[in-house]
Order: sequence, then C-alpha cells, then structure tokens
Amino acid sequence: MFKGLKYSAPNNLKLSQWIMQAGILHKHITFHSARHSYATFMITKGVDFYTVSKMLGHKHIKTTMIYGKVIDSKKIEAAKVFDE
Repeated sequence: MFKGLKYSAPNNLKLSQWIMQAGILHKHITFHSARHSYATFMITKGVDFYTVSKMLGHKHIKTTMIYGKVIDSKKIEAAKVFDE
C-alpha cells in the first residue's frame, strides 16, 4: 500500500512511469485496475474481506465483497478443465 496515494491524473502518470520502468509495455494499467488486482490478489491469498475492505478504504464491506465474485468465477473456470 502506498500511503497517501490517491486517484488523480498526476498519480496515474506516476503509475504509468512505474509500469514502464517495470518493463510492462503492452498492458493498459490504471489506478482502478491496480486496486482491483491488489484486492483480488489479497483475497486469493486468504486475507479476510474485512481487512481488505479497510486497506482499500471502503466504507461498506459490501463494496469489497464484489471481489469475492471474481474469485468465485475463477474457481468455476478452473473446474471446467475437467470437462474436457
């Protein structure tokens, strides 16, 4: 977590610079997609929804629970490998 880093045009520019420095040249990454990836990663690794909610600054846990649906869809997708 980057303390004090909030969504803004200058911060999107800074994010773009970090992405280029990391050698990621062909992906469209925004502040929003970075937050989404961060939340999804944390939940996938077993961090509870309450903690992720607080780390993202959500006022309501229902907002964070949306990321659980992403995880569920990934589980369903992974289980489909047995259909072949």
